[in-house]
Amino acid sequence: MPIPSQVSPDPGLSPEAKAAADRYLTAAHGISDRSQWPLLMYSTLNLFLWHLEAFETNEDPVPLFAKKFNAAADFISASNTDPVNQGLFPTSVSQTVDEDGFENLISGLFSDVWIEMSDDIYFEQSYNFTRERFEKNQIDPEQVFGGKTVVDGGCGGGKFSATLARLGASKVIGIDIGKKGLEFAENQAKKVPYGKNMEFLHASLLDIPLDDESVDVVWSNGVIHHTLGYEDCLREFHRILKPGGTLFLYVNGRMGLFELLQDSLRKAMEVVPRLLFQHFLQQLGINSGRIYWIMDCCYAPYEWKGREELEDLLVAHGFDNLKQLVRGVPSDQIEQISQGIPYARVKYGDGQLKYLATKTG
Repeated sequence: MPIPSQVSPDPGLSPEAKAAADRYLTAAHGISDRSQWPLLMYSTLNLFLWHLEAFETNEDPVPLFAKKFNAAADFISASNTDPVNQGLFPTSVSQTVDEDGFENLISGLFSDVWIEMSDDIYFEQSYNFTRERFEKNQIDPEQVFGGKTVVDGGCGGGKFSATLARLGASKVIGIDIGKKGLEFAENQAKKVPYGKNMEFLHASLLDIPLDDESVDVVWSNGVIHHTLGYEDCLREFHRILKPGGTLFLYVNGRMGLFELLQDSLRKAMEVVPRLLFQHFLQQLGINSGRIYWIMDCCYAPYEWKGREELEDLLVAHGFDNLKQLVRGVPSDQIEQISQGIPYARVKYGDGQLKYLATKTG
C-alpha cells in the first residue's frame, strides 16, 4: 500500500499559499540526481526555520508564505535545468510500504532522534513544560497522575514516562514499537530515583498487551496521528482503562498554514534518506529537541482531524467529561490561538488538540 497521505488538504487554506506550495513540490519531485539532495535539504530546512521567525510576527502570513515557497521553487527548478546537472547519479522514490514497513518507518524515525536527546531536555524541559501546561489550565498534574498506574502510549525514548513518574505516578508503563527508543528509556530511568516506578514494553498501540480495565490513566502525547489505526488506538485505550479512568490525549488538529507547510516539506523530502537529513542537521549543530521536531515534521506521516471530529470520536469510543487544554507554554500553537495572537488561526487552525477525558462505565 502507499505511505498514507492521511487526508486531503484543508479546504480552508489560501489558494495563493497552496499554489506556491504546489510549485515547490513540483520542483522537488523534478529532482533527478542524488547530487541535488543537499540543495533540497538546504531549502527544506530553511523553509522550516523561516516559518519559526515569520510566524512570530503579527503580519498576514499568507503572502509571506507564498513568496518564500515560490522563491524556493525557483531555486530548486534552477538546479533541475542547470546544464551542470548531467544526471550522473539518478534517483528514484518508492511510495509503497506494507503495514510492517510502515511501523518500521515510524519506529526508526523517532528512535534515532530520541537517543541524541540531552538529559536537560529529556528530564527538565519535558517536566517543566508539562507542569506549566497543566497549571495554566487550572489542573494539578499530581492529582491526575499521583499514586496512579499510568500507561504512556507511544512512549518513544521515555521522556514523558519520566515526567509522569516524577509527578507521582506509582507505576508508569511505557509502550512503543521502537526497540532502540525503549532501550534508551530503560537506561535513562536508571539515572533518576523515580525511575524505579517505570517499566517498558515493546508492543503496538493497536494491540496493547495489558488486561482489560487494568490501568488508571492512559497518556498519549502526539502519537496516534502517526499510526495506521487512529480509532483502533482509542478502542485499545478505552479497553485497558478502569471505569472512570482518565485519558490524556494530544493529537494535531487541522493546522492551517502550518499543516500546508509540514505536508509540503514531508512530500518534498520523500526522495532524501531520513538518516542523511538527520546527519545534516546534527552537523549544523542544531540542538536535539529541535532536530526531533524538524524530523517529525519532515518525515512522519500525519492524520489530521479537526476539533469537532476528534470530540465526536472520543464520545463514540466511550469517553465523556471532555476538557480541552487550551493553554500552554508560549511556543505552543494552541497558546497563541487561545490568547488571540493576530493571524494565529490562519497559521495554526485548530492547533494542538489536548484533552482530558473520562472513560464511561
